[in-house]
Amino acid sequence: MKLLKKYNLSINKNISVVTTDNKKQILSHFISFWDNIEEIKEDLLPEIDSVINGKLEFNDIGADVVGLAYIEQSNTKLIESDLGHSDFELPTSDFKELIMEWLAILESTDR
Repeated sequence: MKLLKKYNLSINKNISVVTTDNKKQILSHFISFWDNIEEIKEDLLPEIDSVINGKLEFNDIGADVVGLAYIEQSNTKLIESDLGHSDFELPTSDFKELIMEWLAILESTDR
């Protein structure tokens, strides 16, 4: 759970990703939106991997009103939040690892 800590993210008692850092609200909400293990494995991770592996130059993945992850090989931008959250950018490798850490948490809680 190194990257969750690096990005000032934590898991609350309701098994949601939270942060007190206003600049990372879109990141915590985006991750929490993806709370279905099967959808993460079958949809989200393959979409991220398609860019990392060079199959696609970029990809965008939505999370309803939370915003959009615009994924490029080197960086991922979380943008267009209807909730008023600031845009946020991070390395795509970190974004994928955060999703993997979140998936491990979900799997360990039988969610």
